[in-house]
Amino acid sequence: MALYSKYRPQNFANLVGQEHIRQTLLHEIQKNTLTHAYLFAGPRGTGKTSTARLIAKALNCTKLNAEGEPCETCDFCTSITDGRLIDVIEIDAASNRGIDEIRDLKEKIQFAPTHAKTKVYIIDEVHMLTKEAFNALLKTLEEPPENVYFILCTTEIHKIPETIISRCQRFDFKRIDTKTIMTRLSYIAQTEKIEAEDAAIELIARHSEGGLRDAIGLMEQLTIGDKLLAEYVRSHLGITGHQTIVALHDLLEKKEMQKAIHLINEVHNEGYDLSSFAKEILEGLRDKLISGIQQGKAADLGILEMISRFEEARDMLRNTVIPQLPLEIAVIKICGGGETMTDGNTAVNKEVKAKPVAAAPKPAAAAPIIPKMPEATPEATNSEKETAQVLKKEFETEQFKEGSVGQHWARVTDKVQPPSLRRSLMEAKVAQVDDATIKLIFRARFHFEKVNTIECRAKAETIITELFGKTIKVVCELDESELKMKAEDRSKMAQEKAKPAERKKAPDANAAGDLADKAMEIFGGDDF
Repeated sequence: MALYSKYRPQNFANLVGQEHIRQTLLHEIQKNTLTHAYLFAGPRGTGKTSTARLIAKALNCTKLNAEGEPCETCDFCTSITDGRLIDVIEIDAASNRGIDEIRDLKEKIQFAPTHAKTKVYIIDEVHMLTKEAFNALLKTLEEPPENVYFILCTTEIHKIPETIISRCQRFDFKRIDTKTIMTRLSYIAQTEKIEAEDAAIELIARHSEGGLRDAIGLMEQLTIGDKLLAEYVRSHLGITGHQTIVALHDLLEKKEMQKAIHLINEVHNEGYDLSSFAKEILEGLRDKLISGIQQGKAADLGILEMISRFEEARDMLRNTVIPQLPLEIAVIKICGGGETMTDGNTAVNKEVKAKPVAAAPKPAAAAPIIPKMPEATPEATNSEKETAQVLKKEFETEQFKEGSVGQHWARVTDKVQPPSLRRSLMEAKVAQVDDATIKLIFRARFHFEKVNTIECRAKAETIITELFGKTIKVVCELDESELKMKAEDRSKMAQEKAKPAERKKAPDANAAGDLADKAMEIFGGDDF
């Protein structure tokens, strides 16, 4: 038997980490006021199904003690423990999610229990039920037969309809804290005669993220020859260790960019998981931040900056081609990005940063000129080229902030997604720009109506804020006069080209011409 099954709580006293739920349920058992429908919500491995089985035991046990605990010795308790009691029905909603299964359940509910005093239905992953299945279950949950109890379990409470939630007594299971998991793992190790290092137990407890079942499963998996070693756990989980994190923090505080980047590359070359490494870095930074606040100090802005940069890096790790690059960029930004980083000759960063500032001409009102950033020299290393690209992007952003939105409107449209919206924005004429608004004039009704929605204007406004560092509202207008003039010109041209003979053969030509003019007006005829 797997350890997590062997050490599943068989009484409320062993239900660890959920004291608020245990106390409430024991009180209800003592007062004989258990509800006919419960909803248990929370992360995986926190005791939802185990608690449901304990309720089933309490409802059917013949020798409950004064505190409401099942005896664990009567036929009903042992049958539930072994999963043999026919009146305790566990249903996996992921594979029984349709309305037909719920209708079948409703029919069987009407029959009296076969052996026990009550029937208990435990529906796991209940959020997987279809909308129709939920609707079929509503009335039964509200008014079930007297001897029937429902316990619904889910890891995604937001997918449960409000109508279902309102008919159940809801309990929210929380993640189990690291110390509680460590205590439980130590108890299991002693019982199973496993020589477990404290550091190994702590690593597993932290990695499980509050799920006791996952922690027990990991401990069993990583135990070799009745020994649980921290070094093996660290290697298997891709965890670098506390000393590496402390060393990186020290390098970042001292702004030693080269050494910090070298450390990241060492971690990568040794085969550690960089996503786990980024998580460790963030956990270490958080501990330092919280520790300072608890000591009455103000929040350290340097630590906040590091947290922000490594959060960005962790998001980038999901899609990057070069695994260590996001972490290297985070280090460069934290260390200032302009400190000396040499290859034995000239400081590349200072050269890249200084030249464009000296050569940057002020943009003219009619034809703005964006100064170009020099690229890194061919002899530069890969890290130096990456640094140059980062600085180039930051430099251009600063230039945008100094100019006006109208001068750099093309830069705004370049960043707009999807391409169809970008095309419509490119058709606009920037007529007016001030500190609060930018007015766009459209010649075609099609492009005007596409852009003039709350969602599309918000996209443009967000990009403007990112580029220029200020909030500007986008206002759209349709140039009716130009549309009317275009329609009149097209009508005259159509009349001049039309011949009498053709009109006789096609009496509906005028109507067709009117329809074509209307289409041209809507879709912007000059552009097609």
